[in-house]
Amino acid sequence: MNIKDILYFAPGIRFDEVHLNGPELPLQFRRRVAGFYVEPSEECVRRGYAFAAGVLLVSCIDALARLRFPKISDRQNGGRFKRFAQNELQSFSHPDLAKRFYDDFRNGLVHEGMLKNGAQFSLDFGKTLKQCGAFLIVNPEYLAKEVSSALDSYVDLLGRDDGEHQRLADKLREDFSEDFGIAGA
Repeated sequence: MNIKDILYFAPGIRFDEVHLNGPELPLQFRRRVAGFYVEPSEECVRRGYAFAAGVLLVSCIDALARLRFPKISDRQNGGRFKRFAQNELQSFSHPDLAKRFYDDFRNGLVHEGMLKNGAQFSLDFGKTLKQCGAFLIVNPEYLAKEVSSALDSYVDLLGRDDGEHQRLADKLREDFSEDFGIAGA
């Protein structure tokens, strides 16, 4: 994000302040994901914007899946997303639910700007996922809690596994090479 000609890696953290090889990286990364995706989704929920909150969270899941499971090739976005949903999001632990979440929510939003096959976002019930016949309904308020929990688990892993930390640093360096270059980092 660019604010007054300064590039920000995360809210309050400029690209030239990112410590790719330091112990601060896991928390800096957490601030990025929470600040750009999870917290804005929570604000959308407070305002009653279920669809907008859902779009942010599905985008967040897509980004986390790419980083968390990098050994699944870039050609297999679906594999990464479904694996993340199944392994990291409690409500989608069944393979069929992870697949439907990918097909009806992620693919619909990313490729067509809509949910598919009757899928819906709703704030009208008190859990993450509800099945109504053949339709899936996701409450983004509760999905945000599951995404936050998955993020916390990943950040914890980054803090105790040097190889995982290095993989994240390498991927961030690759993905944001121009941003780091502009920032002089």
